Formats: sequence, structure tokens, C-alpha cells
Amino acid sequence: MILLRPAKSDDAKELAELVADLGYPVDGAELWSRIEKMPSGAYQTLVAVLENRVVGFVGLLTLPVYEHPRPIGWILALCVSSRHRRQGIGTALMQEAEVIYRTLGVIDIRLHSGLQRGEAHEFYEKLGFDKSGYRFKKKL
Repeated sequence: MILLRPAKSDDAKELAELVADLGYPVDGAELWSRIEKMPSGAYQTLVAVLENRVVGFVGLLTLPVYEHPRPIGWILALCVSSRHRRQGIGTALMQEAEVIYRTLGVIDIRLHSGLQRGEAHEFYEKLGFDKSGYRFKKKL
């Protein structure tokens, strides 16, 4: 059975492995330091635990925007370990994110996904997300 809960410092190593799966290598201590810098309330990190092991996570951000009187939800990251994909874990994480966002009065949920992540795009579309624009990036 999958347990969804807020991340805690003991999860740092397994979270770092998941973030590395996304293509962003980092060690657990550094990742937890980043998470601790995220203001609580606006940011949340939820983990999926299976057999006492973190096998997935979703990073949430709730923020006010110029174009709406209510805040938006931003999925900062979503990852399920490659060995545990297609078992409903990503869906469970996203459904829990939606519950949290509804509770917070969020008007819509947004996310970025790299062009190379075709399977992820299909997954998001199955969850009811629409492609709504382009993302631009400039390194500084």
C-alpha cells in the first residue's frame, strides 16, 4: 500500500536519487538544504512511500499571480522511481496535490515539462492538463 506524506529530512537521500532520475544530480544533504530554504506554507514536498522506501515525490508551490484574485498551484517537480512507474503512484501524488490545492483555493494548476519527456506529457494529458503555451529559458 502506498503512503503519501510530507517529506522529512530522513528522506533526503532517496529524494536526491529521484531528482537525479530527472537529470539533476544532487546529494541528499544539498537537496535538503534547498528544501529547507523554501518558505513553508507556499512550498510543500510530498513523498510516496512503498515498503518503507520513498519511491516518488511531488513538489508543490502555491503563489499569488497578477492575472487572478486567487492563487495558482505550480507543480515544481514530479518523479516516480523507474522501477515503480505505471503502478498508480504518480497519479496518487497528483491527486493528492489537487486535493491540497483545492483546499487552498487555487484557481488552476500549472507545470513545466521538458520537450524530451513525451511519456510525461501523455500522463499529464490523461490527468486533464492541457498544453497552454511555451516555456522560455535563459541561462545567467
